[in-house]
Amino acid sequence: MKVMGIRLLLMAFLLAIFELIVINIAGILPFLAAHQANISGAPLMAFIMENLMNPIGTSTSMIEKKNPLFFMGSAAVIVLAVCMVFFTKGDKGKYELADKYSVHGSSRFAQKHEIFMHGEMVEVPAKQLMQDLDASMLDSKGEK
Repeated sequence: MKVMGIRLLLMAFLLAIFELIVINIAGILPFLAAHQANISGAPLMAFIMENLMNPIGTSTSMIEKKNPLFFMGSAAVIVLAVCMVFFTKGDKGKYELADKYSVHGSSRFAQKHEIFMHGEMVEVPAKQLMQDLDASMLDSKGEK
């Protein structure tokens, strides 16, 4: 349930950011057509700032004027946000799991069947192991 809440929050954030972009693109093209004679940085920046400061009013105005760029852009934003949030793979891929795809530098814990392979392990009694250990600690003179 926690993942679903995060995905919905992500979708709302993406919708807001992309919708601001759509509002500016759908508004700039008619603005440029209306101000062909006087296209300078000042009126254009004022227009963009107005769109960013009052996006609800600007989008309401575009709906009333039946701006087709706004409608197509908004539909595309909704489809894109839904696809990005709900249809992207959230699981770790093949290359992120060392168990399935090992590369230089990757590590994982060994499994029992990899450690205790039949024929490679020799069982030694505890007494014999201690004698072998003591014998390995003797120096060349035979002293400990």
